[in-house]
Amino acid sequence: MKPYLCNLSQIELFSQSRLNGYTNPQEHEQNLYLIAHITHKIGILEIIIRNKIDFLLSQKDSQWLEKIVLQNQSRDSLISAQNLGFWLKVVDFYKIHNAIFKTEFLDTLDFKKYCIKNPHCFCSTSLMRHHKAKAILLLLRLIRNRAFHFENLYKIVGNGYPRLNVKITNKHNEAIYRAIHPDKIVGFLNDLLGSFHKDLVHYGEVKVGTSAPR
Repeated sequence: MKPYLCNLSQIELFSQSRLNGYTNPQEHEQNLYLIAHITHKIGILEIIIRNKIDFLLSQKDSQWLEKIVLQNQSRDSLISAQNLGFWLKVVDFYKIHNAIFKTEFLDTLDFKKYCIKNPHCFCSTSLMRHHKAKAILLLLRLIRNRAFHFENLYKIVGNGYPRLNVKITNKHNEAIYRAIHPDKIVGFLNDLLGSFHKDLVHYGEVKVGTSAPR
C-alpha cells in the first residue's frame, strides 16, 4: 500500500496557505502527479513551436531574430533562450497564427471536447483558424506557466468554470473564453503533439531505469 503523508506533515512541509487552494490534501498530491506527467509534453511542444516560428520567418529573412534580440550568441542559443511569451508575441506581430498548425487540425478542432462550456463561436462571427490558433497558444502558455510554478491545475472557479481559461476577441471586439477542464489537460496536449506527428504523443515516455530503444 502506498504511504500517505498525514495532514499535519503536509501543512508543515507545504504550508497551510498553499494547501487551502485545494479541495482536499489528496488533490495537492494528484496535482503534482499531473504536473510530472505533462511537463515533458509541454517541453516538446515549446521546442517544436519555437522552431516552427523561426523556420517560417527565416524564409523571408534569415537574420530576423538577430535583428530583434541584440545579443552576441549563436543562433541556436538565441532561439532556446527566448521564453514562450516572446514567441507568442512574435506570432501576434507577424500574424502567422494559421501557419503554426496544420489546416486540417484547426478546421476539425472543437474546443467543446476540452470543456463543455466553450462556445462554438462569437456572437456575430464564426471562430476562424487564427482565433483557434491563438487560443491554443494562449492555453499552452497558461498550462505551462501554472505547471512550472506548481500551481493548482485542478482549480475550478465560479459556476464550475476551469481556472485554465483564456480570452480571445474578434475584429468586432467581441470576446469569448476558451477553457480546458482539468481532466482534459492531457488530452489537449496529446492532440497538439499528434497534430505535428502521431508518434509524438508518447515521445519521451521511456520508463526510468530502462534504456531508450535503439
